[in-house]
Amino acid sequence: MPDLIIDRRTVGGAFSVDENARRLRHYAYVEHQMMRCEGGWPATVADIKVKLGLHTHAYQDALHVDALCRRLPELRVRGGSGPYPNRTVFAADPPNEAFVKFIEALQDQEDTLLRIAGLYRVLKPHVIANYRYHMAATDQISDAPTVRLLRFTLLDEEEQFWWGQGTFEELASDPARRREALEWQTDLEYLLAAAGGVVGNAQEPPSRYT
Repeated sequence: MPDLIIDRRTVGGAFSVDENARRLRHYAYVEHQMMRCEGGWPATVADIKVKLGLHTHAYQDALHVDALCRRLPELRVRGGSGPYPNRTVFAADPPNEAFVKFIEALQDQEDTLLRIAGLYRVLKPHVIANYRYHMAATDQISDAPTVRLLRFTLLDEEEQFWWGQGTFEELASDPARRREALEWQTDLEYLLAAAGGVVGNAQEPPSRYT
């Protein structure tokens, strides 16, 4: 009987176990910080559609944090507590202080349009790109659980991204407001680049933000 199943995966990937775990710790951090934005901002947002969208995304990103923290003990990361300390560990670490500064700038914004621009046009596209790279670069066989985890996380994150794009277009219909939002987006992208992104591949920070 001919083979009906062909496994095209190959052994070997770009990351060691420690590097894989390091990146997942940073992903857990950024998912937790996005959840904080989405859960905290609705209290000061008037638009009911925006409120409901943010609350939905906060719930989804909370699930992403939980999934990442369940994967970490399988990659030799320890430090959990509670009834099952070896099954989950909350190890959500930022890659560096510059990334914390970027997150703080994003979270401290009070204007709804600028919040949407920062979260959905700067941070989430960056996260999506890094998750897709990680899925492709990691060992497809021995790290299959991470690939699966990121695949399902991306289903939510990409849907959230498109919601954010539509919301941005609705809120930025005035040319002056759109220009303001795009300038804010550029400032945040500058800070994100200075931090080296979510995985912390930072260069020397530009003098403008030192």
